[in-house]
Amino acid sequence: MKKNLIALAVMLATGVATATVSNAAVATNTGASTATSSGAASSGTGTAMSSQSALSNASASGVATGSGATIGPVSFGAAAVGGTAATSGSVSSLSATTGNGAAAGMAAAAASAGSLANAAYTAGPAGGAAAGGATSLTNNVVSTAAGPGGGIAFISDTAGTVAGFSATAGSIHSPLGVTAGSTASSGSAGGVTGMVNGAVGNAGWSSNGGGTSGLAGSLSGAH
Repeated sequence: MKKNLIALAVMLATGVATATVSNAAVATNTGASTATSSGAASSGTGTAMSSQSALSNASASGVATGSGATIGPVSFGAAAVGGTAATSGSVSSLSATTGNGAAAGMAAAAASAGSLANAAYTAGPAGGAAAGGATSLTNNVVSTAAGPGGGIAFISDTAGTVAGFSATAGSIHSPLGVTAGSTASSGSAGGVTGMVNGAVGNAGWSSNGGGTSGLAGSLSGAH
């Protein structure tokens, strides 16, 4: 019995393969910008005012891992990736006049984000890989105008997009057979929330609907 245990331990120790390969990589990028403009003019018995605000945000994250090994007659490995990209932009615009006044303004919030991840493994006859990517864009623009004559217009909203992905792969080769499996999922959602707007008198507002878009995808395989 003791000799059998020693022989098994030697086999497992000497059977660890050096020809194993694993790799993982993640790349993310973000960008954000805002722009506002206001104009007001009055003459005679008139008043005019215009006020704008804009705020944008972008974030991205990613994770990747891959590893494989051979121990004795068994080869196995696994790879997994995941990531998200999110953007948002909040804007508001107000223009108001009385009498012989005119006012106009615009607010824009733009943001972009991206995430890429990949991982792979090779161990003896076992191998697999997983990869995915996501992008998110928001370009929220609103404007108001009032006059000449009395009027007031206001609009405020927040637009955003979130995209994400995940994928896994794994396999085992042994004297009992081969087991392999993989999963992949991705999704994107975006839209406008908190919209408040209105106009009275000779005034109006406009919006581009949030300017949101998102894209995500993933794939994986194992053998």
